[in-house]
Amino acid sequence: MKYIFSIFFLSLLGACIFFSCAKWKDPKPVNDPRLTNPYCNDPTAVNYNLGFPGKPDNTTCFYPSDLFAGSYLVHDSIYLSPSGLFIAADSFIINISKLSSTKIGIIGFCPSSKQLILTAGPTYVATVDTTVGDTATLNQGQTLCRIQDTLNGTISKDMVDSTLLHITLQVVSDTGISELVGIARKQ
Repeated sequence: MKYIFSIFFLSLLGACIFFSCAKWKDPKPVNDPRLTNPYCNDPTAVNYNLGFPGKPDNTTCFYPSDLFAGSYLVHDSIYLSPSGLFIAADSFIINISKLSSTKIGIIGFCPSSKQLILTAGPTYVATVDTTVGDTATLNQGQTLCRIQDTLNGTISKDMVDSTLLHITLQVVSDTGISELVGIARKQ
């Protein structure tokens, strides 16, 4: 009798465990009428998930290259690196065009209308693409106005003043290394 009670108890315990481990079934989705706020559902957009929860609407998305597109008046200063000796100051107009959702092209740094290519990110920073050199090259970057000039650096969009860009570029040439630091205001 002692063994029959133990077998019955273990069988009951096994049955309880077996039936309690039934697979979960998700309930059918319900459209909530309160969720009417449109939000961007594209992870490559700057405003991804801004306004969530709501209804996904990718027409509200804007992309990193959209932040920079336009015509800007640049006020810059050029310093000799690493001494920081001031060399020159200049003002000129640049035009930034959208090439894709993350790529921008800049015309105006060179008199020959050479286009510089930058990659813009959702963090409001655009970085000069490396088209010259590789990991074994000392000066990676992009050819500037002359074949001897290699450019690298960043352009960042001001998060407070949407018309302002901060420019920090380094030019390595046959005559030395110079830093181009400046601001650009949208026209």
